[in-house]
Amino acid sequence: MDFNRCGKEVAIIETLNVSSKVCGSTQKFLIIAAILQIVWGLVPSASKFVIDEIPVELYIAIRWTISGAIFGVYLITKKIWQGVSVKDWIAVSTLGILGYGIASFGTLYGLKVGGVTNFALMGALSPVISSIIAILVLKERPQKIFFFALPAAVVGLLLLVIGKYQISSWSVAGVSAGLILGAYVLEALVFVFSKRFKNKMHVAQYLAISQISTAIFMWLLQMTVFKQTALVSNLSMKGLSAAIFVSVVACVLCYAVLYWLLNYIDGHRLALFDGFHTLSATLFGYLLFKEPLRPLMIIGGVLVLIGLVGGNLPRQIIEETPE
Repeated sequence: MDFNRCGKEVAIIETLNVSSKVCGSTQKFLIIAAILQIVWGLVPSASKFVIDEIPVELYIAIRWTISGAIFGVYLITKKIWQGVSVKDWIAVSTLGILGYGIASFGTLYGLKVGGVTNFALMGALSPVISSIIAILVLKERPQKIFFFALPAAVVGLLLLVIGKYQISSWSVAGVSAGLILGAYVLEALVFVFSKRFKNKMHVAQYLAISQISTAIFMWLLQMTVFKQTALVSNLSMKGLSAAIFVSVVACVLCYAVLYWLLNYIDGHRLALFDGFHTLSATLFGYLLFKEPLRPLMIIGGVLVLIGLVGGNLPRQIIEETPE
């Protein structure tokens, strides 16, 4: 789950199944949720700084090494490690390698080929894809409005591809979209199959096992296939700072804030704040890299956001809406 955004999209969707403990006014928590998504919106730009200096494969190894180590230290210091069977350990490790490792190839190469603004606008598709996979695999019953939200997201995607073509080429637009969509589908599948481990271990333990396993897998690939470790020296202070920001702030601290917010904000409301991420990530890409935006790309992004919001509307609100 990359979440170039570190798996964030999967974590947001997972909150839809969590009940909140609302304590008085939630206004300040809503503000914190908005700030969280704005900070997360820096991730695509930060990752772009890194992969402009070192190979994608090396960046993946470095990122999950740092974040996985932090989760591991947290488990040790808090003494919350639970016994895990060998079978579950292998399963979680495999899911981590697929979701954090293999999917990262798609998101990061999609970012490298298509640019930050294109990646950011397409990012809102991740929750929609996760919903589709959950419906198909888990046989979940979607709300009626989902079947209106889905076409909006699909049309939005097509407009994004066409808009990207207007400023580049069909090959760039198609390859970028294909890589990102493929990664999101893989992340969604990993999310669906990871749900069975939710009650078996602490979330930090799941993240530690999956991320450390990914880091080991990526370093093994570095030693045997890619052999890029010497290129770490190419990282400038800007690139190194960006890598640390993504690994520590985005992949660890933002997760902690997200799960803390679940105590005060309903899951479906928190999921809707993903739109702030899309908007802020697009703005950062435009400002930091001067990437052009076409009207079709903006319209496509809006339609994808409409699909995200519509698909995540709580059943109670829909049922209470007058005919």
